[in-house]
Amino acid sequence: MATSKKKQGFRKIVVKNLHFNWKFSGGIAVRPEINKNNKLFVYYGWFDHWLYVGDNENMPPDFKPQIVTLNFIRKSIEFALETGWNIENKTGLLEIEYKANKYRFKQRR
Repeated sequence: MATSKKKQGFRKIVVKNLHFNWKFSGGIAVRPEINKNNKLFVYYGWFDHWLYVGDNENMPPDFKPQIVTLNFIRKSIEFALETGWNIENKTGLLEIEYKANKYRFKQRR
């Protein structure tokens, strides 16, 4: 089933009565419906091993990736909102990482 150009593969989710769109994109890309310029990117441990064939030095450390469910996406958005992700103002990209059952900020751009 092909996705429409308008949605670009994004799926809807509602968290704390706020509407968001999310999709897989090497991690989880999230954007609020009210301001699509604000972006949240969640690293959850998955990476494509084929990108590192013959380049073991740069391969990310091995750990068990999180199984992605709607509940995991909801918790990721809640973590970002509770720690200062302002979806109403243009704030750019916020990157967080989920590893060893904990969230942490990776980078704010």
